[in-house]
Amino acid sequence: MKQIFIQQPIKSKLIAATLTCLISLITITPLCGFLFQCGCNWPWLGLDAGCNYYKPHAEHTCPWCASMITGILATGLATLSGMLAATFAPLTQMKLPNAIEVVLRTSLGFSLFLLLAILTAATADFSQAYPLGIGLYLN
Repeated sequence: MKQIFIQQPIKSKLIAATLTCLISLITITPLCGFLFQCGCNWPWLGLDAGCNYYKPHAEHTCPWCASMITGILATGLATLSGMLAATFAPLTQMKLPNAIEVVLRTSLGFSLFLLLAILTAATADFSQAYPLGIGLYLN
């Protein structure tokens, strides 16, 4: 009986971290399109096929696509941080049912993912003087 009690929190943490990762990976490209107005979209609607990075005569190109280091660091940091938050949030002391704990952990992880994605997008936008999307409000 004790062994099941010990394993349940670990199972909830792994499920929440996995869900956070999947949701983050699905939403990162449309989030890019929203933040930069670059043409990126949902995976089933073309993903990055409409991104202004691929248009040879585009005056401005997506900051995350134009600088792969910036793009990979920004999206990787946001996704990894969200997964770590979902895993290590101190919710097990609250004695919540497993389903509620998974929902709370996933929500916390995805919220941190969104916050860091927006902050890193603003940083990339500002450093590359990108005038579209989130740059309209920062420049």
